[in-house]
Amino acid sequence: MLIDTHFHLDLMENMQSLIHELSFSDIGIIAVGTTPKAFERELKFCSDAKNIRVGLGFHPQLIMERSHEIVEFLSLMSKTRYIGEIGLDFNSSYMSSKNEQIKCFRAIVNACVEQGDKVLSIHSVKAAGAVLDVLETTGAFHTCKCIFHWFTGTVSERKRAIENGALFSINHKMLRTKSGQDTIRSIPEESLLLETDAPFTMKYTTAEELKNELTYLVKAISDLRGKDIIDAVERNSELVWF
Repeated sequence: MLIDTHFHLDLMENMQSLIHELSFSDIGIIAVGTTPKAFERELKFCSDAKNIRVGLGFHPQLIMERSHEIVEFLSLMSKTRYIGEIGLDFNSSYMSSKNEQIKCFRAIVNACVEQGDKVLSIHSVKAAGAVLDVLETTGAFHTCKCIFHWFTGTVSERKRAIENGALFSINHKMLRTKSGQDTIRSIPEESLLLETDAPFTMKYTTAEELKNELTYLVKAISDLRGKDIIDAVERNSELVWF
């Protein structure tokens, strides 16, 4: 089964119809979130949807005005295996919250390590090194599955993540840049996953459209690497799904 490992279901205009369609589809999604406030509502909506895993998220770009929600976030973590979208963002617009971001991210990762067997979907814009520092010092790579969503770090940061056994979720935007193509070529087969990051990359109105996008991604990645990688992607997806 093909899995979209980073899909913002709660931000889709037709969320409830998509939930219904996905229940009868042969694809799956990990529905990442951006704030803990939305988590329980989405979990309730998806309670009967076998093809949806609901993640608990705390987007780093929202930390400045919502850092107090870390208490609620930590209290909800036992309700799901899936933690994301989380991470750090050191773009100029968010540098003022850098220290608070690190504090919250470290608290989340420590809790993930303590509870164990979590699947983390990680944002790391201009912050891959700092993200790696936290994941390494907490031991998260040994107890959890750490997925770098839309990785844009340096070659050395990418190598460091690979050596730690990180997973990488690939979207179609990465296929359009040289750095993205280099990342896709260099990632070990056993570390490849798919994502759309919808609705930020594009909007999908039906489960069929989403399936077509995931099928396209597999083919495009295979063409870029010069080898059919669908079996590998499906194996890797099972590791974070079951």
